[in-house]
Amino acid sequence: MSCCWYAEKGLVLPDSVTARWNCIIALALATRLRTLAALCVATAFAACIAPPVSDVSPQLRPVRFLLTFDDGPSLWQPYNPTSVVLDQLARNAVQPQIKAVFFVQTRSPSAGGSPLGQELLRRTRDEGHVLALHSGSARGHKNHRYLSSAELDQSLADGIADLHALTGRDPELVRPPYWSYDTRTQAAYRAHDLNMLLSDISARDGKIWGWHISLRRRSHFRSNLEQVRREIEIDRLPVVDGVVPVVVTFHDTNDFTASHMEEYLRILVEESQRVGLPLASQPFYDDAASVERVAVLRSQIGVYAGEP
Repeated sequence: MSCCWYAEKGLVLPDSVTARWNCIIALALATRLRTLAALCVATAFAACIAPPVSDVSPQLRPVRFLLTFDDGPSLWQPYNPTSVVLDQLARNAVQPQIKAVFFVQTRSPSAGGSPLGQELLRRTRDEGHVLALHSGSARGHKNHRYLSSAELDQSLADGIADLHALTGRDPELVRPPYWSYDTRTQAAYRAHDLNMLLSDISARDGKIWGWHISLRRRSHFRSNLEQVRREIEIDRLPVVDGVVPVVVTFHDTNDFTASHMEEYLRILVEESQRVGLPLASQPFYDDAASVERVAVLRSQIGVYAGEP
C-alpha cells in the first residue's frame, strides 16, 4: 500500500513502510546528486576546451600575421604538400590571396635542386610570394654552425645566385637550418647582405617522419598568442604601418600542415579574438612587397615574442 492510502485513513505508517520510502527518497536524492555532479564536470570540461573570449583592449595595436614556411619545396608525390599550401593560401575562406615568405633549399636534390623542385620554386614566385634562403648547399639541410667558413660562404653565395636567377634580384632574407646560428654564421649572413628572420610563433611542425600530427594545435597557438599579447602590452614588439606584424612559421614539407592550412588560418584568427588581440582589417599580408619590407624590418630589429 502506498503512503497516500495510510494518509487517507489517518493511520501511522508502519516501520517497514517508512523504511522502504526512506530508501526510495534516498535513492532519488542520490540520483539527482549524481546528475548534478555530471553536469558540473561537463561544464568544467567545456570551459577547458573553449575558454571565454577575453576583452579586446582598445589600447592594443591590431596585429597582422606574416606567414613563413621552411624547408621546401617538397617533392612528395602524388600529394605534394608545397602545392597544397600554395593552393590554400590562394583560395581559402578566411582571407584569399595570402602572401608569405618561403625559406627554400635551392640546390638540395630532395628540394629545389630537382626538376620538380625548380618547377615549384617558379610557381611560388609566379604566385607572388617571397623566396628567401634556407640552404644553398647541394648537401641539403645542413646546420650552418657545423659548416666550415669556406663551405658556409660558398653555400650562401650559391643560394643567392640561384634565387637571383629565379627572381631577377638577390634575396634579402635568410633563416638558418634548424634555426641554429652563432656570431660566426651571423657575420657571414651580413657579409652577403642577408637579414636573419626568426619567428614569434612556430607551429612546431618541422618533423615530417613518423608521428607528426598536431593534436594540441589550437591550445598551442592560444598559448603563443597570449605571449604575443603580453609582449605587445609592454611595447616590446614593433609597430609597422599602424599594425604589429606577427611572424608565424610553418613547414611546407609537412603533409599534415598542408592538409590543415586553412584550419590553421582560422585558429590564428579565432584564438587571437579569444585572448583579446585585436586584428587588422586584413589579418594576413597579401602583397609580396609589404611582406618582404616588413620581414626585413623585423629581422633588423631582431626581437621576437617567443623562442624558436
